[in-house]
Amino acid sequence: HGVDLHPLTLEVGDYVLTPEICVERKTVPDLTASLASGRLYNQAEAMCRYYKRPMLLLEFGESRQVSLAGPGALGQDISAAALTSKLALLLIHFPRLRLLWSRRALHTIALFDALKKGLAQPEPAVAASLGVPSAHETSAQVFNMTPQDLLRQLPGVHPHNYRRLMNRVENLEELAKLSVCELGELLGAKDATLLHTFLHRTQ
Repeated sequence: HGVDLHPLTLEVGDYVLTPEICVERKTVPDLTASLASGRLYNQAEAMCRYYKRPMLLLEFGESRQVSLAGPGALGQDISAAALTSKLALLLIHFPRLRLLWSRRALHTIALFDALKKGLAQPEPAVAASLGVPSAHETSAQVFNMTPQDLLRQLPGVHPHNYRRLMNRVENLEELAKLSVCELGELLGAKDATLLHTFLHRTQ
């Protein structure tokens, strides 16, 4: 179909279409398993970190209806157990993430071709290097999303500084034991005061 494919081991995404576009491909069983395990949240975070236009591709296959749930299965409320609710929460959490739908591999090729049209080619070496742990990074820097989400809601904590806290403490108990000065080294004086005051207020 006129598309050149360069096989590489990628740490971020499954396909890199341009220097700005990265695609994570999932079948429906893959989607269900990776949402349940939290792996897709980490994959989405990595794509959003390194690429301006991150995308999630759902490829259904010839024998499967292009639907995640029948009309009767869609409730009025968000359910932690529902696949559609988990997917909606993922897209809310990562507002730059775009969702692509494909019936089969040929549709996927057509989508990729349309997305790439007129845009620059990616550099294979650059794509392969993104997300590769450096010498000082360890597997301990892969974080559980639930406590991470809680941490990011605290006063003084924002997208630019929350990782410094996660690299410094193991849990909220350790966080609460840090002094204003210690927090200041991680967050700056203003944010440190906000967080310390919140953690130690008595009422």
